[in-house]
Amino acid sequence: MQFDLTKPNTGRIIDYWMGGKHNFEIDRQLADKVAGQFPIVPEIARDARAMIKRAVPWMYARGIRHILDFGASLPTCENTHLVAQVVDPNIKVVYSDIDPVTVAYGQELLQNNPNVIYLQCNANDPRPVLDSPQTLELLGGERRVGIIFLSLAHSMSDVQVRQSWQTLYDWVAPDSYLFINASSERWDIDPDLVAVAKMYASSNIIGRNRRREEYEKLVSPWKITEEGIAINGGWGLPPPAESMRAVNYSMMVFK
Repeated sequence: MQFDLTKPNTGRIIDYWMGGKHNFEIDRQLADKVAGQFPIVPEIARDARAMIKRAVPWMYARGIRHILDFGASLPTCENTHLVAQVVDPNIKVVYSDIDPVTVAYGQELLQNNPNVIYLQCNANDPRPVLDSPQTLELLGGERRVGIIFLSLAHSMSDVQVRQSWQTLYDWVAPDSYLFINASSERWDIDPDLVAVAKMYASSNIIGRNRRREEYEKLVSPWKITEEGIAINGGWGLPPPAESMRAVNYSMMVFK
């Protein structure tokens, strides 16, 4: 397929930060500029991928064989299906993203994998994925699923977050899981993070950062697992020996 190489793409930028090869010079130029000014940004992206490597096997150990991944970016560099299908090649994965270029490129990369599909969807309203005939066919009607929902809530209002997570809760079967990470209130007060937020705002990406207690309320009626709420990329790892600033929060919740 043809790509507009005059415009950088977020999915390809993340691929570059992950050490991937599915990116172009225009992506690398912006990625290097952002990383040079704000090294925490690629660090956050890498932390998210590292948590997928822990969250997916955790779900599998509890019987999950079908996964939905919202805001997935490119399906490269140890993204969800690459982690899942090492554990079990028969795991089914439904990727989705709001960006049509990312979706089209993802579909091209996955065209020879019968256990993975890629759909376009705004995570504010997950119903196009949940109701898609392609999803229903791939999952075989199964609704006991694991859901990946990383680095999305900051771009959503409280109403949108609540509605999205409630829609997912209503759709899934009992003993399903939802893995979340989202930005903390530090983005509103830490000078370095405020500078990053201003950069995002210049691209019309307005962050909504929240306290731990706010996420606990928004995620209900989902229940938080015994692992609790971790900071930064620490979900599934022992708690840090020293106190750290909480750039984001991560949690696994269940129905």
